[in-house]
Parts: sequence; structure tokens; C-alpha cells
Amino acid sequence: VQSELKIRDSKLIVSAPPKLQDVGSGSSPIQLQAPLLLFLLLNHKERYQVLEIIKHFIGEVRGQMKFLDFKKTKTGVTRCFTNTRFAANVLRDYGLLRFTNREAFKTWELSLAGFLVAASLLEKRAVQKRPWYALDSQRDWKFDLLPEIRDACKGIDSYHVFVARLASICKPDAELFKTFEPALQQAYELLQGYWAVLSDQTKTHKERREASLERIKQLDALGEEFFQEFSRCIQINDALCRILGIGKPC
Repeated sequence: VQSELKIRDSKLIVSAPPKLQDVGSGSSPIQLQAPLLLFLLLNHKERYQVLEIIKHFIGEVRGQMKFLDFKKTKTGVTRCFTNTRFAANVLRDYGLLRFTNREAFKTWELSLAGFLVAASLLEKRAVQKRPWYALDSQRDWKFDLLPEIRDACKGIDSYHVFVARLASICKPDAELFKTFEPALQQAYELLQGYWAVLSDQTKTHKERREASLERIKQLDALGEEFFQEFSRCIQINDALCRILGIGKPC
């Protein structure tokens, strides 16, 4: 892998380096977090099970990965499959994926906070002209959550902006934002504390996850009826047309 390859006189010449270097361990789980959130948003209504999600996700981002990502681990599992599971576990621990038994063990599904973060990521990457599947090359060892995710909802500083961001991935004029306004008002207030926890450097990884998940549980208590209705209103192809100018005809 570290050899220099040349073609001379129709022959392939391989020159091994005098000293082997550490080739690293491939992409880390934290680098997969944002693309995984976006994949789950873009494939929201597919209802894939976990193994199917991983296979389809790896198929989409494999061009961003390194050869080491496809190396088998000691347990015989391909490394990028294991790292995708690790990424999902952290997202779930922070409440960005739903945590009930129905979702946790059969599929990965975005929570309300996860939808909000994914919608923010989609818009910001569109402005940056950055593909949704691009892996973040930065490392932030103080946190176990990608900086791009922690910063995704900066600027959502009013209830109006909060609702507009959620509406950006829904069918136009979705009535649920009027019908469930009291619950959404409470959700907005709870999420203010949630964003603060995500970036709290005074807490350990464990403390941040526990505090984040506690707020997400309060969000879930606002009503399953709203979440299910919101989930049905999502029209991601139309949203892609509006935000990115891509997707199926709209």
C-alpha cells in the first residue's frame, strides 16, 4: 500500500519505501455522524432495518472513505460497518435518534431534535456547496459529537426561525404547525437548554449525554401524535428541490 508505483517501458515498477509509516485506522466514527444524520433524513420514509441502513449508507459515502475503512476487524466485521454503528450509538445517546425499543433495535430514526439538526446541516452544506455525504476531516477531542452537529442550530434564536427550519423539510403550508403550536412552543423552550448542553465543556462525555437525553425525553413527552404527524408531512424530494435544486421533479 505504501509502495511507489510507476509504469516504465510497459512494465509496472513497484518500489517499497525504506521505512513503513503508520497508515492510521481509516475514518473515525465521529466523522460519520453528520452524513449519517443526513442519510436518515434523505431516506426518511424508506423504513430500512439497521443492517440495510448501514449497507446503503456505506454505498453512498464509500467514495469519501479510505481503503482501511474496508479492512476486517478481529471479529470479522468490516471496519466501516462497525464505525457506522458507533456513530449511531453516540447520536442516539445524545437523543438525535429516537430511543424507544421499536426504533433502537430494528431501525434508526431521527428524533425531533435530529430532524432539526439534519435540516440545518442540509441547508448549511447547500450554502457551502458541500455534498451531504462529505466526511468532516476535523477532529475535536474535547467532545464526542462532531463540531458541525453542535453548531448546526446556532442562529435558531426565535420560535419563528425554529418552525421555519422544521417546515423547510415538510410539504408547503403543513397544518400541523398551527394545530400543534402549544407543543411546539414547549419544544422550542426545551431545545434552548439542549443546545447549551451539547457545547458545555464543563461536563464529561457521560454527563453531556445524560443531560441531553433527559431533555429529549421531555420532548418526547409532549406527544407522539405530533411526531407521527410531522413525520408524515416530510416531503424530502420537494425540500431538496427548494434547498439544493436537485432531486426528483417537483
